[in-house]
Amino acid sequence: MATSLGQLLDALADTARATDDSAAARADAGTALGHLGRALAHLRRDGVSPFAGDRREQQVAALAAACTELGVRAPATESALTRLAAAAADTLAVLHPDATVASRWAAATAVAETITPLTEIIAPGLPDGPAAEWLTETQHQAVLMLQAAALDPPFRADTVLLDRPVPGPADDASVDAALVVSDTVGVLLRATARASDPPSVVEVLAYTIAAQTLSSAAERLGPADAPAAGRPRASDAWRAVRGALRPYDDGSRRHHEHAPHGVTAAGRLHAVLSAAGPDPTAWTASLRGSVAAGVQHLPTFASQLLYRTVRHWADSGALIGYARDMPPREERVAAFLRGYQPGGMVRAHADDLRPVVGALHNARLLSLAVADQAADPAVRATAAFPQRAWAANREVLDNPQTPLALSAARQRSHEQPQATRARFGPGRAR
Repeated sequence: MATSLGQLLDALADTARATDDSAAARADAGTALGHLGRALAHLRRDGVSPFAGDRREQQVAALAAACTELGVRAPATESALTRLAAAAADTLAVLHPDATVASRWAAATAVAETITPLTEIIAPGLPDGPAAEWLTETQHQAVLMLQAAALDPPFRADTVLLDRPVPGPADDASVDAALVVSDTVGVLLRATARASDPPSVVEVLAYTIAAQTLSSAAERLGPADAPAAGRPRASDAWRAVRGALRPYDDGSRRHHEHAPHGVTAAGRLHAVLSAAGPDPTAWTASLRGSVAAGVQHLPTFASQLLYRTVRHWADSGALIGYARDMPPREERVAAFLRGYQPGGMVRAHADDLRPVVGALHNARLLSLAVADQAADPAVRATAAFPQRAWAANREVLDNPQTPLALSAARQRSHEQPQATRARFGPGRAR
């Protein structure tokens, strides 16, 4: 089952506040602090500030050292607090390729907030000595760091990393639709996170089918009395992304013996949501919550496809297609005249991919609206709901320019599939 760094840290803090005062609990809290020190040390090493050696980095380093020294002096244990802290530190390592300087500062701030309830478990009855001194230092450094975070708080967009689902081991036999949705969203975010290893065209086409299916399911979660004409249709926008990609190939549009893991996950999401039926009132509460939570991440997914995958294709010239399917250029006249023959194929430039860029921009905007529509107060109150991602989405929607952009995106998403069908006709299906 997918989890997130934010869920693990919240569970760690809640468990610490509910833990009884005992020697075993103090040992558990001390060992957990050692793992949080490991997490902070990794964040400091990767960088939590654009300026090397500034106050942010010094404070994170000091808090990491204090937690580590305190953890070393705790009796070795592996109870609930330790397991949660270790899982949080490991999850941070998994998120390393997706993190930026700003999001690492947001993660460090969240870790620091979790330290206080752990130190409160250890403090009662701790005798004087090195452990007590390091406990005092840990508490002092945590306060200093939280003060710095209050003066320089992370932006909402940077805290989204805390809510990013990290899938567990692949379980292709799972039939729980809620788990499939959660795991698949994590897989798709992971698959599109690295610009150095972008997915192929075929993979992106599969991912957009999953995004369209998830959007369509989330659109049905909105208020029943809302007029159909006024509802955002992110599913249309994701369909338009596939239409914009129709002319392009990178050699992957052929028969494959084995599907990549991301394609398999996307297919499972499409299958389970298609089988769930069109009426969301017949779904389980966990499935409704999972769909509402999953759609919160589609704007990030669209951004990753746009700025990492499509940008890589544009910079590397990895895509080819027929000159007749691309914007006209003087140097392509000969290829255009050859029609749909091997000699009519040319390499796509950045300008040729503008329709794909525009379609992804529309998909991101409309996914923001659908995500907000699906997140009713009852769903937002659940522990697994990505509150930070929703808040970041709301911040974009509250921008005064967003309503006009949404209206334009809705219109373009409706028109683009019709233009694609008129352009290629029935004989050019791919």
